[in-house]
Amino acid sequence: MITMMNYLNGTNLVSVSIIIKLVASFILGGLLGLERESKGKPVGFTTCVIISVASCLLTIVSIQSAEYYAGISDNIRSDPMRLAAQIVSGIGFLGAGVIMHRSDDAISGLTTAAIVWASAGIGIACGNGFYLQAIIVTVLFFIAIMIRPQIVLFQFKRQRLGKLKVRMLFDSDEGVPILIDHLKLTRDIIDNLNIRDVKKQRVEVSLKLTIRQRITLPEFYLSLKNLAHVHSVSIEH
Repeated sequence: MITMMNYLNGTNLVSVSIIIKLVASFILGGLLGLERESKGKPVGFTTCVIISVASCLLTIVSIQSAEYYAGISDNIRSDPMRLAAQIVSGIGFLGAGVIMHRSDDAISGLTTAAIVWASAGIGIACGNGFYLQAIIVTVLFFIAIMIRPQIVLFQFKRQRLGKLKVRMLFDSDEGVPILIDHLKLTRDIIDNLNIRDVKKQRVEVSLKLTIRQRITLPEFYLSLKNLAHVHSVSIEH
């Protein structure tokens, strides 16, 4: 009778522990999902919760399976974290699905893909009972997301911009020597220059520049935009 009571008590403790792990992964994964959803990203609350809770569940199953088979036979040995390792590699397929290569060669969705992967990591941590680590990491993620705008504003302060790719469209070929003279005056270095005629008698100039002057990106854009015969300016930093 005592043995049965001990067994039932042990079972209840295990069940409560599992529920706590699943709920913790639900809350922490959901917080990351809400942040993405608030910014209109393709991965939102539901997706992050499913990834986090499912990763937690698989981690629990992996650990308990290893303990169970080790208890029934001394000849059976299994790595309790093998399944968790497969989660980390397999979740990459979901992350790749939200990364987009736009027509202007820009890449978007990397932060969302990273959060997908992070949700799995938080689920694995909760499944192992590492609640403190999971909470700390989630807080750090939010700090990184919140301070990013301040970092971007800091980058807009006057500094040497370094390497830039510039594409300019001129209404007349007379604009090309004006551009060259302007870059000589500012002592910026032309690493590569490509000139070609396009439709409507316009001239396209593509440059790779090393910017030596201390200037913000908007100021540099306006300095090119205000040159004579300029129709459009495109800058890639």
